[in-house]
Amino acid sequence: MTAEHDQALPVGTQLGDYRLDALIGHGGFGITYRAFDTQLAKFVAIKEYMPVEFAMRRPDGTVAPRSARYGDDFAWGRERFLDEARALARFRHVHIVPVLRYFEANGTAYTVMEFEDGHSVAQILRQPGRRLQPEEVRSLTEGMLSGLGAVHAQGFLHRDIKPSNVIVRRDGVPILIDFGAARQAMGGRTRTLTSILTPQYAPIEQYAMDGKQGPWTDIYSTAAVLHHAIAGFPPPEAVSRVGSDPYRPLAVTHADRFDGSMLAAIDRGLAFAPEQRPQTISEWRTLFGASLPRAEDAPTQRMMIEPALAGSSSPRLGGASRPPTEEIETQAPVTRQKGFARRRLPIVLLVLAAIATWKYAPQIRERFLGTPQVESQAALPAPVPVTTPVTAPIATPRETPPAASTPTPVPAVPTPTPAASDTSAQKALVDQAQRSAGEARALAERADEAALAARAMAGEARIVAARAGRPDLENGERLTYGGGASYVGQAADGKRQGLGVAELGNGERQAGDWSADRMNGLGTVRLTDDTRYAGQWKDGQSTGLGIREKPGVERSEGNFVGGRLEGFGLQRTLVEPNVVRAGEFHADLLDGPGVERIGERERYEGGFRNGQRNGYGQYTDAEGKTRAGRWADGKLAESAP
Repeated sequence: MTAEHDQALPVGTQLGDYRLDALIGHGGFGITYRAFDTQLAKFVAIKEYMPVEFAMRRPDGTVAPRSARYGDDFAWGRERFLDEARALARFRHVHIVPVLRYFEANGTAYTVMEFEDGHSVAQILRQPGRRLQPEEVRSLTEGMLSGLGAVHAQGFLHRDIKPSNVIVRRDGVPILIDFGAARQAMGGRTRTLTSILTPQYAPIEQYAMDGKQGPWTDIYSTAAVLHHAIAGFPPPEAVSRVGSDPYRPLAVTHADRFDGSMLAAIDRGLAFAPEQRPQTISEWRTLFGASLPRAEDAPTQRMMIEPALAGSSSPRLGGASRPPTEEIETQAPVTRQKGFARRRLPIVLLVLAAIATWKYAPQIRERFLGTPQVESQAALPAPVPVTTPVTAPIATPRETPPAASTPTPVPAVPTPTPAASDTSAQKALVDQAQRSAGEARALAERADEAALAARAMAGEARIVAARAGRPDLENGERLTYGGGASYVGQAADGKRQGLGVAELGNGERQAGDWSADRMNGLGTVRLTDDTRYAGQWKDGQSTGLGIREKPGVERSEGNFVGGRLEGFGLQRTLVEPNVVRAGEFHADLLDGPGVERIGERERYEGGFRNGQRNGYGQYTDAEGKTRAGRWADGKLAESAP
C-alpha cells in the first residue's frame, strides 16, 4: 500500500455535513475522496491538503508537519491550497469542475467540488490499442480549448494538464480537473515536493522553478494530451528534446486518419521553445481552421465513453492560482462567447419554461390544487402519523395498504405486424426508435444516480432509526394513545419531538426523527403487510430520497412524494423473472423515456406511458437481436424487420 493510501482518512469519516465513502484519487500533494452530502443528499468530491513528503496523519485524524522544520512550509502550502479553491469557486463553465465550498478542519484544508461521474482520458487510453477516433479527438479538443480559454481570460493557468486530469462525464462532456498551481508554488518554495509535474506532458519551462509560464505552458500540455489520444502514446519528454529533438510531427505520421490542419495545430502546440508555440488560446484555435468551430459558435461537445468502462470512475479535482498579470492575455473569442450567452439566456429560459409548463402542467395542477389518488396503482400509502393523545382514539385509521407496486413482466415480443413496404417509412421508424432509445438511456443514467443517492439516504435513515430505538435514549418518554398505540422517545410539551419510535395497535412501526408530532427528517416504517420504507420524511409522509421494499416481492429506489415514486428512480421485482425499470416516475408509474430489463438479456429502451411501453423504442431479445418499433398500451403496434 502506498504512503498516500496509508495517510487517507477511513471510509465513514464525517467531515461536517459530509460522510466519506470512497478514496478516488491520491498524489503527493493531496487526497481526493468521494463523499455524501447529508444536507443536500448528493455525492460530492472532497480534496484534502495532504503533502505526504512533509506532513503526516496523526492517530486522531488530524494532519501535522512531520517535524518542526516543515511547519512554515506546511502552513504556507495550506494557504496556497485555499487560494486555489477561492479562485476556482468563481468559475462556472461547462468544461471546468465547479468548486462548491472550501473549509479548514483536522489541522488541514478541504475543497468540496461536484462529483464528476465519468472516466478520465487516461482510463480510456489505457485499454489495449485504444486511440480516440477523429470525432472524439475533435470533441476533446473543443472542450479543453473552451475551458482553458475561460481560465486564461480570468488570469489563471491550469499548469497540470494530463490525461488523468480530464474527465469525460457519462454524458460525454470533457471536464478539466485538478489544477496544479499550488504544487508549482510549493515546489518553488521548498523543492521537496516531487509531484509538481508529469514529465510526458510538461513543457521545458516547468522544469525550471523560475521559468516564465503563461498560456503557452497549458497549450503544450494540452497538445501532449491530444498527441497521446491520436498516436496512442505521449510525445517525448521535454528534457529529452534538448539538442537533437526526437519528436516526429503528427502531420507526417497520422495524415491518413486526421484533418491536416488539426495535426499541424497540435504539432505547433508541442513546439519545444515556448516562443515558437501559439501564445494564446485564440491564436491556437485559429491554427485549427475548419477542423474546429469558431469559439463563439462552438456547442458543448460530447465524447463517446467505452462501454467497457461503464462500471467505474475516478474523478480527481483541484484548484487554480493567478500567474503574473503580464503573462496572460484576455481571450477575445471567450469574451464574445460570454456576451452571446448573456444576450440569449433570457430567450432560452423562456423556451425551457414553456416546454416545462406544457409537459408538466398536470403535475403542477396536482401539486398545488390536488387530485384524487389513482386507486388502480399499487403503492406504499402515505404513513398516517400517530398524533392523537391518549384521551382520544387515533384520528385517521390507516387504509388497508394496496399491494406493492411491481413492474409487470412483459412477455416476449410477438410476431410484428407486417412492416411498411415503403423503405423510407421503415428508415423513419428505425431512426425514430433509435432516437427514443438514446433518450431512454440518458434518463436511465440519471435514474441510476438517483437510486444510488437513495440507497445512501436509506442507509442513513436506518442508522437514525436504530438510534431512535435505543433503550438509553436521552430524555426519552413514553406516550400512550387509544387503540393500543404508543410512542417511546424524545418529546416536548406532550408532543413527539426528536428521536423516537411509534407503534400502532395493528403492528405498524415508525422510527426516526420527529418534529411537530410528525415524522420529519430521516426514518423508517414497517407496514402491516411487511412493506418497508427507509429514507426522508416530511410532515409524516415518506417524501424525498429513499427505498421502499416488500421483501421477496419488489423494491423501488429514488425520489418519493407522499409514499409514491415521483421523479427519477428504479423499480425492480424480486421474483423471477426479475424486471428492472429505470427512468422518471409519476405516482409509481414509469412515464416518458425509460429502460426496462427483463432477466439477464432482454431489454427495452424507449417510451412509456402510465407504466406501459408506449411510443417508439428498441427491443433486444434473449438472443441479442434488436428490433425497432412503435408500441401502444404495452403492445407492439409496428416494427421494422
